[in-house]
Amino acid sequence: MTRGATAGHLPDLVEGKKSKPPQPVLESFLPEDPPLRRPQSFHAARNGQDAGSDDEDDGLQLRLRRPQQSNGLALRPALLRAQSEVARGNLKQTNGGKDGDSEVQMRHGWHEQLQDEAQATQLNQNFFMYFDDKRHETAGKPALGFDPKNVVSDWRMRDRLKTVCAVLAVCLNVGVDPPDVIKTNPCARLECWVDPIPPDSTNQSSTNNANAQIGKNLQQQYENLSLRTRYKVVLDPTIEELKRYTTNMRRNANHDRVLFHYNGHGVPKPTASGEIWCFNRSYTQYIPVTLYDLQDWVGAPGLWVWDCSAAGGIIDGFLQATEKHMSNQNAASERNASAQQIRWDEVMHLAACRENEVLPTNPDLPADIFTACLTSPIMMAVRFFILQNPLSSPSGVTLDQARNIPGKVSERRTPLGELNWIFTAITDTIAWNCLDKQLFKRLFRQDLMVAALFRNFLLAQRIMRIYHCHPQSHPAIPDTHNHPLWQSWDLAVEMILAQLPKLIDQQKVNETVQEQQSAPAPPQEIAYVHSDFFADQLSAFEVFLASAPANAGAQGYAKPPEQLPIVLQVLLSQVHRLRALILLSKFLDLGPWAVNLALSIGIFPYVLKLLQSQAIELKPPMVFIWARILAVDQTCQQDLLKEKDPGYMYFTNILNQTTGIPAGSVAEHRAMCAFVIAMFCKDYRPGQQAVMDTNPEIIETCLSQLLDMENPLLRQFSCLCLSHLWNDFPLAKNAALAHQAHARVRDRSHDPVPEVRAACLEALTSFVGTGPIEPAVVLEEETLAGVVLSMGMDGSIMVRKELTVFYSTFIKKYENRFIVAAWEQMLEERDKRAGRSAGPAQTQQDDANGSAAEHGSAQTNGSHPAQPSHKRQVSFTQATIDDQGAAKPSRTLSKKTIYRAIWRQVLSMSADPHPEVAKNAGVVVDAVLIMLLESELGPFANDILDELLARQARKTDGLERVPTNDTLSRQRSRDARPETPPSPATPAASRGDGYFSTLSRTASVAAAMKNLVGWGARTPSSESPPSPTRSHKDVSHLSPNYRSRPLAAADAALMAPDALDNITGPPHQPPARVPSAPNYEGRDISKMPTIPLESDFFTWSASYFREPQMRSSEADEPGSLNYNERLWRRNRNDKILASTQPLKEAAGSQRWDVPCGYFGIGAAPMRMVFHQFEDHLVTSDDRDSIAVWDWNEATQLCRFSNANPPGSRVTELRFINEDDQAMLMTGSSDGVIKIFKNYDNPKKIELASSFRALSDLVISDQQNAGLVFDWQQGQGRILVAGDDRVVRVWQAGYELCIADIPARSGSCITSLTSDEVEGNVFVAGFGNGSVRAYDQRLNSRESMIMDWVNRETDHKSWIVGVHLQRGGMRELISAESNGGVRLWDIRMRKAVAGIEGRPREPRNLRSLSVHEHAPVFATGGADHTIRVYNTGLKHLSSFEPYMSYLRLAATPRNAPITATAFHPHRMMLACGAVNDGHVNLFKCEATAEEKQGGVVDEWKA
Repeated sequence: MTRGATAGHLPDLVEGKKSKPPQPVLESFLPEDPPLRRPQSFHAARNGQDAGSDDEDDGLQLRLRRPQQSNGLALRPALLRAQSEVARGNLKQTNGGKDGDSEVQMRHGWHEQLQDEAQATQLNQNFFMYFDDKRHETAGKPALGFDPKNVVSDWRMRDRLKTVCAVLAVCLNVGVDPPDVIKTNPCARLECWVDPIPPDSTNQSSTNNANAQIGKNLQQQYENLSLRTRYKVVLDPTIEELKRYTTNMRRNANHDRVLFHYNGHGVPKPTASGEIWCFNRSYTQYIPVTLYDLQDWVGAPGLWVWDCSAAGGIIDGFLQATEKHMSNQNAASERNASAQQIRWDEVMHLAACRENEVLPTNPDLPADIFTACLTSPIMMAVRFFILQNPLSSPSGVTLDQARNIPGKVSERRTPLGELNWIFTAITDTIAWNCLDKQLFKRLFRQDLMVAALFRNFLLAQRIMRIYHCHPQSHPAIPDTHNHPLWQSWDLAVEMILAQLPKLIDQQKVNETVQEQQSAPAPPQEIAYVHSDFFADQLSAFEVFLASAPANAGAQGYAKPPEQLPIVLQVLLSQVHRLRALILLSKFLDLGPWAVNLALSIGIFPYVLKLLQSQAIELKPPMVFIWARILAVDQTCQQDLLKEKDPGYMYFTNILNQTTGIPAGSVAEHRAMCAFVIAMFCKDYRPGQQAVMDTNPEIIETCLSQLLDMENPLLRQFSCLCLSHLWNDFPLAKNAALAHQAHARVRDRSHDPVPEVRAACLEALTSFVGTGPIEPAVVLEEETLAGVVLSMGMDGSIMVRKELTVFYSTFIKKYENRFIVAAWEQMLEERDKRAGRSAGPAQTQQDDANGSAAEHGSAQTNGSHPAQPSHKRQVSFTQATIDDQGAAKPSRTLSKKTIYRAIWRQVLSMSADPHPEVAKNAGVVVDAVLIMLLESELGPFANDILDELLARQARKTDGLERVPTNDTLSRQRSRDARPETPPSPATPAASRGDGYFSTLSRTASVAAAMKNLVGWGARTPSSESPPSPTRSHKDVSHLSPNYRSRPLAAADAALMAPDALDNITGPPHQPPARVPSAPNYEGRDISKMPTIPLESDFFTWSASYFREPQMRSSEADEPGSLNYNERLWRRNRNDKILASTQPLKEAAGSQRWDVPCGYFGIGAAPMRMVFHQFEDHLVTSDDRDSIAVWDWNEATQLCRFSNANPPGSRVTELRFINEDDQAMLMTGSSDGVIKIFKNYDNPKKIELASSFRALSDLVISDQQNAGLVFDWQQGQGRILVAGDDRVVRVWQAGYELCIADIPARSGSCITSLTSDEVEGNVFVAGFGNGSVRAYDQRLNSRESMIMDWVNRETDHKSWIVGVHLQRGGMRELISAESNGGVRLWDIRMRKAVAGIEGRPREPRNLRSLSVHEHAPVFATGGADHTIRVYNTGLKHLSSFEPYMSYLRLAATPRNAPITATAFHPHRMMLACGAVNDGHVNLFKCEATAEEKQGGVVDEWKA
């Protein structure tokens, strides 16, 4: 639609239909936070906005989200329609050609259309985008090389080792200092927060008691980390004890991990050779223990903690001993392959300091500061905080008080528990941000003990470096002491210490009250101010989500957020859980990378456990999160079945409406539940069985969801849920039959949303492919296939591709019947090619073939003895009786059965205009033909195929003309299809004998046969179309009747204008490149074709949950590249309209013969069209070549092939979506419409969509008009007509034919035009000279509202063109080939005005072009002259286009004009002639207007 006329509103048919529902309204559960942005619509253009501001950008306000309108397509924001004179209410126009100005009302009474201000505003602001949805960008299939298994990395811990045993070796020898240690006085004394030599101790017993208490405390501190580990404390061990206990622990641990803790404060430092010390039995000597021996006792895997001076050297010595063990083990394995293998390298070490460092002796610190950091981190961290802040705080907390923080570590609502919770979150987050992800998973997600010790090790790094010690580890961990989150930790500690005195007093009061009570009472909860740490971190995470880029190419995309581990910890709190889940949902919505991060950090156990919660407010985010998880990792389906309370029931209950869900998002979340259940059942029999056992009503529930017409997402995934529920599961199929599920699902075969139709086909494919052939089910499946048969003419490539998968499954199941159908179709085709009609009397060879058919079919039937219904399904006799009474084989086994109909349609689909569909259908055809060739009928079938091949070769060489049955060739057949080549394939010519015997295993039989076999009645495309460059010889071949008598003028007038031209045009250009389809991969014909085909539709559908849905698209973000480009285009468009507006009235009185451009295109232009705003002119030749030109620079931007078959040509060109990023729509004479995106870029051009708009091309009046169409941008409709008896209305948003309007004429339709403001009225011109107007709002049989068929006063010859202006006075103008022109008003029976034709000069007018807004039109004549008139029929100019002097000598000067085209807004006209490959540009003389400053400088040139 042109900009000047304003876009039309959606028709009633579209209203009320959503192409996609909004995403879940999670913000309703978080009133304190700003609401989530509403996501875009499901299958629509990706933006929507309001308009009408007064800023400098003229109202460009891109809002993030706005409620989706109830229609098939979404609105483009920011693309406000620039107002033409109609939109502005200027209904006054100078009637060019008459003196003076006069006020004239708009034609047809349409001046009232824009008097309603609300309607005018809607028409002005609304703009609809078509064929740019995800299904067009991807062709409805995943990207090449995409594997769902590779979307997410392996986040599970496959080798989950647990620390089951621990040896705690404490070598203190209290009272005796080692010889290499010199202690200060005072010095650090505390061991496990116990003074080993109390000040009041006077005897050895008190020392022994302190030693035992140290061991007990050490064990308790470790038990706080892990209660499941078995501990053995060894105090001052001898070498024998050490060996005995370590070997016993290894024996008990088996292959799990053993912890060895070594406190060497009472023995010498480790030696340089790698030895540690213990005692002899009398404790009089230090005994060295080699690390090799110790490693041999403890074994592997192991976790080693070294708390002693110079501990770093132990790690180095230990690794050397590990290498020695591994070398010895490898040598033993070479000698004995069955020797036990120990993973000596599976060790972890934590050491207190480097090999040249000594532990600190500060008396304010414990002597085992490293052990304190590892096993009692909160107490150590609080002490460190107080020591680092020596100034007395108002609270006055002492070091002793700091050890008495109330509460328990395991209770998060107590002060100590909350502080420990914060510490865990902070250390986890620091490790996540500083460590490699694989190392993080190994250290922090494999084992509770390992994770706790390494988290606390980060605290040791921070504290001990202050005292000149640097803890060491293996694997090495980078230094994290200066991470910013430590400041948050200090703040949390300070907040607790500020309340600590009051908390201690409160705790004492509670203890006193409990002591006074006789009966035991539960402890009272201590009241204190909780920390804001987690709330603040959630706010920081929300800030990250608000600024995270959505575009994969943007800087900072997929950058991990620092707060993600904290969000994981917050899920443990009921206070913050809902907010955390909502933010987590937003994060997972960013894409698979976000889901991958969340899974790798360990979120899965939390969200799996939350499935046990029945809190209704958690259901929306939980369903959203699980949909995202399962979209990237199908292996989680097993986890949904493992729990005692199976997790999948969480979703089945929501889908079955047994549990509630907040209003406002019910349908959307049920669609997600359907997806989750579908993923749970996908290729997983236990899942299917579990769902059917616990929720048998799930089938009825999904079927009832199919009636929700407001939520296509729910309908789509309900179908897919049913598909995976009964796929290869006969029990579910039987239950579905009881509910008549297949019949209710097939009702969605005409759903307005293509994705739902494709999902319907996948469900039916699974239904048919499940179970063996059963007599009770065969009839149901045949009826099912009969209904699906109509989907072969679907406009969506995705639906047609799924249909080929359905056919392949159906054919595989009933392959024997299809072998018979293919055989009988082959016999029928051979007879038709030979000019014989199939009947009882046949040749002896036919008898042999028929006998073979009978024998072969009997044998194939007999191959399944358990299927007695096979012959019953064939509704025709197998034999007839000849004149002698003998039985004779018949060829009617498959005739008029569903098997023959499907086979014919599969043959037709092998020539589908889209390569993906044609490739799939070709595989099916090849598979069936191979089965036929390998059957008993193989030798006979091979002979017939060779005969067809030889006949085609002789026809190609001109040696033979195939007799034609005129009646047969003109019949109307729904099964006939023009032969469009699907994709490049091995040519079928030049094969020797036995061609198909080898071809069946080396190449595509379907690709070869589509050029040999018509598979039905002939269509106009099988004959050469009219061409301005053909010779009389070709015409006599096509129309032999014209040579038998002189051609009368009346007959000539009803022929196409160029029917009898005999002009040699310029040489044809070399073949152009055929644009590829998105994600298309050619077929490897070296592989044998196999059926059934595999569908990838579910994988593609699941990608919806792998894409952002809760945030604006990149084009909606102000400042983004797409946003700025669209803003620039909008401003550019307005400038063009402003610059051309003053010229529109003056154009009706000025000359139009001012040359303004000339360039050669290399071919005679047959069709031309200007882009409204870009400097693009698109031309097509008389074959399949399309060229895109920059008319301002006279350069070719792109040239490509439309890929229509030989003998056809491009008949129509239109731009769609011109206000933004336009696409090119083409129509060809084989009935196919194609849409190309990026049409001006040879590197990026792609086929967005293609479909056969007309299937019933019928030659009428011995003429061929091919295909004509008109595009309605505002309504998204394509009106298609031509060599057919109807005008077919296609809805682009639905990609469906929504109406067939009878033309009510026996002549072909040669031209179409329509009212695009309201989109209801259209006008058609016919080959017999009649013009008819139709109203789509009426019943199809009563839709014709006006016909002008009076041959005395109206047109008498072929209508060259009819055009209804989009703007201006809305003039309706038509022209006939004899030169007559008429102006019509649909309210009047007679023409308003007209120019009489010249009947004695038939076909003297070749083209008609009408300016969309200016009151002018132009005609191109056979005398090489362009004539321009205004709508007052005043002649303005006559001129001849320039022709090259290098034209061929035999080319006449007066070559007919082939094409003319006005620019929609500029006062420019393009034209071209037959014999010259050039385009001439002319413009209107606008001198007076230029002097008045009516145009901008850019248009003066």
